[in-house]
Amino acid sequence: MTTEAGKETSFHPEGLTPAQETLADILIETKISAKVKRRKTLLNGKFGFEDVTRPTSPFDFAQEGEFALKLHENHPEAPLSPYYINLRSLPPELNRQIGVVLSEIPTDVTPDCCAGIPDAGTPLITAYADASGVPLVDIFVKEQTPDGKRRIVIKPGVRGEGKKLRIGDDVITEAGTKVEAIDAAERAGFKVVDILVVIDREQGGKEELERRGHKLRAAFTVTQLLDNYRRKDKINKVKYDESKAYLASGKR
Repeated sequence: MTTEAGKETSFHPEGLTPAQETLADILIETKISAKVKRRKTLLNGKFGFEDVTRPTSPFDFAQEGEFALKLHENHPEAPLSPYYINLRSLPPELNRQIGVVLSEIPTDVTPDCCAGIPDAGTPLITAYADASGVPLVDIFVKEQTPDGKRRIVIKPGVRGEGKKLRIGDDVITEAGTKVEAIDAAERAGFKVVDILVVIDREQGGKEELERRGHKLRAAFTVTQLLDNYRRKDKINKVKYDESKAYLASGKR
């Protein structure tokens, strides 16, 4: 078996390289203070949400009332996620390990430069640039739209001049932000060669990018991580089964 993020790994049940397996362990064992959104049922029977700051792992599992995600803003009744991925504000050594793993991913093209999607993707692609030697460029910024939403645009004055660009981010869900970044970069004259992420949540983002003619390169899928954690007894069977059922349901 081979893995997207490295060399031949027929000996590994989930197809991980040594660097990947080290990173997978760190993602579930490291504790950071982070804000999570919990859902509670109000007296009127409707749902309310509250932010709670607690120690979490970058790949974490739910406590009572968790995890409410962005989709619950419009669909408060949707099933809660039994797992949560938070790759923001990570310790420097964890960012460095992510950079190493991302730099191992085999590719068929050498980009002229790389750029991260703000805010989560910026430190991760910086670590990738340090590990790989691919020059880092700071070209993206978030812009507020009149309706209060945010979108990814190119900084004023940036010109790609045909340079081959690799775009990096933390995770991919449905690819909306990735498409914004690709379109903005190409309008500025860059040639986007691929999208680099740490975790593919397996929610259709890869397929959407491929439909548009772009290649996704992910260090892990959620399935790989769940299978690895269960095999190594880092999560119990109840959490594993609940997470796999949620993943298969498509209700994320």
